[in-house]
Amino acid sequence: MKRIFIGLILLSQVFTVTGSGGEFIPDGRAVAMGRASVALPGVWSVFNNQAGFVWEQGWQVGLFVENRFLMKELSFEALSLSWSGRPGAFGLALSYQGFQLYNEFKAGIAYARKFGKRFSTGVQLNYLKIQIAEGYGSRGVISSEIGLMYKPDHSWTIGIQICNPIPVKISETPDERLPMVFRLGAGYNISGKVLILLEGEKDLEHPLVVKTGAEIHLARSVSARIGVLSDPFMVTGGFGLSLGRLAVDIATGYHMTLGFSPAISVGYSFGKDFTTENTKEARRTWRKRKGGSHD
Repeated sequence: MKRIFIGLILLSQVFTVTGSGGEFIPDGRAVAMGRASVALPGVWSVFNNQAGFVWEQGWQVGLFVENRFLMKELSFEALSLSWSGRPGAFGLALSYQGFQLYNEFKAGIAYARKFGKRFSTGVQLNYLKIQIAEGYGSRGVISSEIGLMYKPDHSWTIGIQICNPIPVKISETPDERLPMVFRLGAGYNISGKVLILLEGEKDLEHPLVVKTGAEIHLARSVSARIGVLSDPFMVTGGFGLSLGRLAVDIATGYHMTLGFSPAISVGYSFGKDFTTENTKEARRTWRKRKGGSHD
């Protein structure tokens, strides 16, 4: 039992909320596209890039569940809630990872604001509690995150996120701190029908992680997605269904040794449905570049 316990802790540390590469990313859409998320605006930006949820007006809520490698001990659940208006946007992020013997709970409050029509920034303050059984105890710490997003037009989106910019110690012996993680990514929307994502992630101890993915709109409300994550190497895929203000995204990742990691997220917008409008604008921009006619 003790060996199993230690093994689960080590495995969870490889794929931890506060880690790098294979970290838990809420949002079934991003999971299906190689876990590239920093250039995706929306309600899940409360976790993935705090500058992103200001682009969607009104109230939004999201629920996410992932069963990493089909092991209940590595399950991950998340809740996001955001409101955007004037003078900015406010977000709430709640997540839980693990099981009775080892788990992480995270609660975050975020604020984001636009500067002009193309640039936004956001900040977040988190409370993270890590609990380990077998006499190890628990530890609660305060951390922070910063996000930037730039949208030069309706086709391009560029995102930057810095997690834990201020070193936070979580253990005295040994001296262990939350990793400072940098993410830089871009998304390119081709004629409103195909979205290409490319993202790089780096912390101070691990090699660069590359994430890439694509989304194809098969019909008005159905999208197919595929992606690749470099470290740990995983192939991902899934599909999304949009029903007005309701979005359902189903995804899975496949590790060559550890197997599948199914995930699902459900999002609901209480305001205007901006998905259709953004698609129309992307098509207009593409036609202008090609010298075509307007809608």
